[in-house]
Amino acid sequence: MSFTKLKMKYTLLLLPVLIIIIVSFKNSDQKSANSLFTYEGKSYKPGDTVFGFKQYVKLVVGDDDAPLLLGVPHDGIGVGDPVIPETGTTGRDINTLPLAIEIAANFKSATKKRAWIVINTIGRKRVDPNTFPNEVDKRYASEDGKQTYLSYHSLLKAARERMGEIQKNGKGGLFLDLHGQAHSYQTPQPYISVKGKELSSKFIDQTELGYGISGYAISQSDEYLDQLADSSSIAAIVKAHPEVPFSQLIRGPYSFGGLLEAEKVVAVPGTNIKTLVADAALFGTDAKGEPKKRPYFNGGYCTRKYGTVVLGSTTGYKDNISSIQAETPGITVRNNEMVREIAAERFNRAIINFLNKWYGYSFKNR
Repeated sequence: MSFTKLKMKYTLLLLPVLIIIIVSFKNSDQKSANSLFTYEGKSYKPGDTVFGFKQYVKLVVGDDDAPLLLGVPHDGIGVGDPVIPETGTTGRDINTLPLAIEIAANFKSATKKRAWIVINTIGRKRVDPNTFPNEVDKRYASEDGKQTYLSYHSLLKAARERMGEIQKNGKGGLFLDLHGQAHSYQTPQPYISVKGKELSSKFIDQTELGYGISGYAISQSDEYLDQLADSSSIAAIVKAHPEVPFSQLIRGPYSFGGLLEAEKVVAVPGTNIKTLVADAALFGTDAKGEPKKRPYFNGGYCTRKYGTVVLGSTTGYKDNISSIQAETPGITVRNNEMVREIAAERFNRAIINFLNKWYGYSFKNR
């Protein structure tokens, strides 16, 4: 056989293999392109930062299949240029941004997946993403203030909907909105530090978990609470587990509060603090002289809008991405790097256990 004929023979034999390789590369490139996050005509890969209006708000892009989105609406210190006037009175949720970054780092180490993070860098008194839409025009006389607010929600909506799209036929995910609270007792009370020491403080050591359910409802019986699942930001989880009473998802051992407690984080509601008890010695009295209840934040606009609330004036999405608001204390969660490092690992373990229990993931905790 001549060299030319031999060459043609082997070329014909190798042709199908070459076609498969070319198609494989093409499909790989297509898959890679499809995995990019697109916002306002630009594409971003996991780990990239998407900047919103004047770079006042931003989104750190997570992995496409990461089931965790973190919100940090109230740790900003920026004033804007020109200066956005202060139209609110509530202060900054100090150190919630480094807490979110630490939680995300732990989550990536444990699951190999990068969480999404949406961030507002403008001071809360100037721009508060938790402002309800019907209050926006009244609150933001400054156009920059209004555009910053709208831009934050545009980024959060884009990330939230991308997660919903990817998880449409998947297990689902969690939007955890991180906040800070500074509720206080009448007099200093004992608490256990992250190092296990007994200390005392006027600040209340409790992470308040908001599901869009009122403090009044949280304080009622299980039977009462069980009727309110559709009004909660985790309605989709309830729907996916009809055999589990809603009250157990709020204050049972496998609720997010119960799982935080298992990691030595005091949670309200949880298995230890199930209801908001009135106590004048601890919390003081109201204008009528009646004892005040344990303070509690039940979840703001972002928690309601970007969760799975079915009933109410603000409803969420009809998918499998639920939301929880976490109002964290400074003394055991946020105050300094050492505290945040320990608290972030505890939160991360609880998040993973929550995703494994209620969403069916099989992530391994460190």
